[in-house]
Amino acid sequence: MTMTLGLDILLGLLGISMVLCFIRLFLGPNPPNRAVAFDTIAVQAVAMVALFAMRTDQPILMDVALITAVLGFLGTVMLSRYLERSELRDWESDED
Repeated sequence: MTMTLGLDILLGLLGISMVLCFIRLFLGPNPPNRAVAFDTIAVQAVAMVALFAMRTDQPILMDVALITAVLGFLGTVMLSRYLERSELRDWESDED
């Protein structure tokens, strides 16, 4: 009973944290901040799937968490390569 309550609390906290990261993703002042927010959302998605797998006692969901982790990593790599090669350099001057 207490483990279930603890997992529910952790899922709720992760949900609140994901909402804050989505706000940072949409309102981020520059592309590197958005990339960090995207990476954080990917890690939190993996954590939510793993916690949900523990909560429902379904180990098959750990495979989903693993696939989500790999896709999040690939998305972060693709976004960083795009930012590295892009000619948009207006985000380098953040001295406002």
